[in-house]
Amino acid sequence: MIRAIDLTRPLSSHSLSYPGDRSGLCIRRVDIGDPDCLVSELTRLDLHLGTHIDAPLHFIPRGVSIADLGTPLFPAVLIETPEDTIGPESIPDDVNGCAVLFDTGWTKSPDEPGYFEGYSTLTQEAANLLVERGAALVGFDTPSADTVSMELGFPIHRTFLAASIPIVEGLAGFDRLREVNCDHIWFGAFPLPLAGVEGSPIRAVAFVVEGQKIRET
Repeated sequence: MIRAIDLTRPLSSHSLSYPGDRSGLCIRRVDIGDPDCLVSELTRLDLHLGTHIDAPLHFIPRGVSIADLGTPLFPAVLIETPEDTIGPESIPDDVNGCAVLFDTGWTKSPDEPGYFEGYSTLTQEAANLLVERGAALVGFDTPSADTVSMELGFPIHRTFLAASIPIVEGLAGFDRLREVNCDHIWFGAFPLPLAGVEGSPIRAVAFVVEGQKIRET
């Protein structure tokens, strides 16, 4: 039996945009003259809010936009690591064509001011190795693939996106995934088909076939 496990963080009007100093979501109710009909309108939505995907256009001029990414769906490799700095020794050999998902144990919510502080990040060597070994997508339970610092220039983003590897940030729910008895995982990232933009909130879903042991690295 195939089971879908949601890896998406809930969003609210309290969810914070990078770097954590403002709300990234505002919804208002629209009065259309019918008291029984509820209509909502997004008046503000940060496209990099919560669980979201970065397309190459985010850092690569004339790169692929969100609409051109389609709906990425790849076999997945889950890497459980508590390290503050994730080095090349954490990267398995066989990631070619896979979504590589990093479970660092980051549990803070986008509604908390500390969401953008103190999370784990990849080293440049680890990022280079993922590109070399053919990763198709890289995902994190943290708010960013890079340290939150404009001065550093976001080198990990640039490495992946220059290689046409989309980045998913803000994943959640890996504990639910570990509870499932399975061997194979497929990871789906479903963005809004927004033309000409570089990012989108997504519904992130792991698809598993129950009854076999999960494969972790």
